[in-house]
Amino acid sequence: MVLIEEECASCGATFNYYSLYRCYVCGKMFCRNCFIYDEEGKVICLRCAKRRIFPKTRLSKYSPLTTYLARRAKYANYVTLSFKKIEEIIGDQLPPSAYENRYWWSNTRNRSGSEAWLTAGWSVLEVNLDSKTVAFKKNKPTEINVQRKRRRRISVSPAFKALAKKRKRKKPSGPSKTKLAKAQARFKNMQREKLRVPKFRGKFKPKKAYEKRLYNLDEKPD
Repeated sequence: MVLIEEECASCGATFNYYSLYRCYVCGKMFCRNCFIYDEEGKVICLRCAKRRIFPKTRLSKYSPLTTYLARRAKYANYVTLSFKKIEEIIGDQLPPSAYENRYWWSNTRNRSGSEAWLTAGWSVLEVNLDSKTVAFKKNKPTEINVQRKRRRRISVSPAFKALAKKRKRKKPSGPSKTKLAKAQARFKNMQREKLRVPKFRGKFKPKKAYEKRLYNLDEKPD
């Protein structure tokens, strides 16, 4: 009997063909370590399971232009780009209306083209269809944000300041819990010291209790 071996499509390890399992989504063969069972008990590989749990968000065609303008905003307030340069950035061709109609470059929301620069904080300043160039201008902060930054502090009377800075009297409180705990610990340590057997220097050792009961301290039996 000839054994047919095949590699796992995920980890690349070689197994017997009959010990591999086929993913019902991509149709590739996987070992036991590279697949799971879905809700219906079907075999699905880890790659397809990951795509199902974390689906990729569909990006706009002009999203690379948004990224480009967001980077340029750090060190420039005006940017002039040719239509050819924009096509290189997005990796695709602009629609014919971008070459023929100025309205395509208008700063109108909810349009795939205009959202590319409006989302990045830019707006179209001028469009030249003859030279096929467009000038972008970085938008300034909104008036609401400017008003918040320029908001002045309300003046306060000196009497109110003195009242606010006046020190409040502290209410008499009981003894500190920390001090009580320390005092209890010291008291217990003192009791332990009293119960300890005194240590004597040298080779002298105190007599044991049974020796004291056998004979007196002064006379030792024969």
